[in-house]
Amino acid sequence: MDQALQDALRELGNETGSPLRIGGIAARDLVAAHGSPLYVFDADVLRRRVREVRAALGPRVELLWSVKANPSLAVTRCLRDEGTGAEIASLGELHVATAAGHPAAELRFAGPGKTDAEIDAGVAAGLTFHAESADEVGAIAAAADRSGRAARVAVRINLPGELGGSRLRMGGKSSRFGVDEDRVPAVVRTIAGHPSLRLAGLHVYGGTQGFDAAAFVRHASTVVARSAAWEHQLGVAFDELDLGGGFGVAAYAGDPRFDLAAAGHGVQELVHANDRPGRRWFVELGRYLCAPAGVYLATVVRTKDSGGERHVVLDGGLHQHAAAAGFGAILRRPPLLVHTDDPCAIGTTVTVGGPLCTSADQFAEQAALPPLANGDVVAILAAGAYGLTFSPHSFLSHATPAEVMVDAGRARVVRARGTPSDSLRGQAP
Repeated sequence: MDQALQDALRELGNETGSPLRIGGIAARDLVAAHGSPLYVFDADVLRRRVREVRAALGPRVELLWSVKANPSLAVTRCLRDEGTGAEIASLGELHVATAAGHPAAELRFAGPGKTDAEIDAGVAAGLTFHAESADEVGAIAAAADRSGRAARVAVRINLPGELGGSRLRMGGKSSRFGVDEDRVPAVVRTIAGHPSLRLAGLHVYGGTQGFDAAAFVRHASTVVARSAAWEHQLGVAFDELDLGGGFGVAAYAGDPRFDLAAAGHGVQELVHANDRPGRRWFVELGRYLCAPAGVYLATVVRTKDSGGERHVVLDGGLHQHAAAAGFGAILRRPPLLVHTDDPCAIGTTVTVGGPLCTSADQFAEQAALPPLANGDVVAILAAGAYGLTFSPHSFLSHATPAEVMVDAGRARVVRARGTPSDSLRGQAP
């Protein structure tokens, strides 16, 4: 069996040869109770992931939850109760984070396209902006002047060297993300010299799905070195250093493991060598915290033979879990797909897809799975991040799946299932 699949099953507490259980409840029972397709999140896994990361990074590093990875109120509340802060990227995420119990003033607001309305709301909330351009800094200053309130601003740096080992790079060379390294001093001077702005620190985020722990530490070390040089050059203090995140999670067959211990050791050494009273250190994670806690369940509705191949059609697909269908990926690879009755079993090869009228709606081609028949339930593991809200769920106007949180052996609906009539919401003839 693929190592990534074994690890994903083990994370959920499943034993070889047993039907799939999530939080101690059989997957088939969850579907019977809450319908199909269905997202299920295991609260124990969420908590365990936070504890493991915090132990690895050490007590001086604060952990931020990137709400964009799964803007579920229940997931965000669970992580907040476990001690994470939060990083947002929209007004919608501001509502989610504050409803989950995060004080608005402790939030960090990232993203390269903050509108004036979002900036006004952020200033009113008293949060910290991670500014991505000189233009944005000017807009924040104007909003702060209008409101009569000071705004805290950290500068996101676009370092010239890309973050090695990342599958989706968000910096290096030309980028809409962050301020180019050679322009950082001018932006910092603007912030430090404006009466309505308060310089908070520096932020970097080089990429996501990075499986090279050493590359992450080197990237973080570069940020710390630049920080010291700019403090000396500009006569300022960067009291917050956000080192980014993007730790890789195995979500497809053949994916490697991320060496959390190595990353944590490197970060702790970096902090120890560059710490000082009053400085705050941050690492922000989304997928790494919540992907292993989630499972997407779907039911076989049709099977057929065509051209010498066996096809299985599910009631869920690309419109509800686009990442599993390879949306945004350079190479399409099968997700961690299993038969819920026997997740470790293999059999004849089948092609598995969803109900949409597009060839892109396919999860796996010629996957080795046990014989599948109508009514069987399959599961995609490591589905807790970039699931429903990352997907084009309005395509073909199917109802959205419910989301369920399992905690202490009890399942509760945390996002209600949609209805077909939702396709008319907000429309007029």
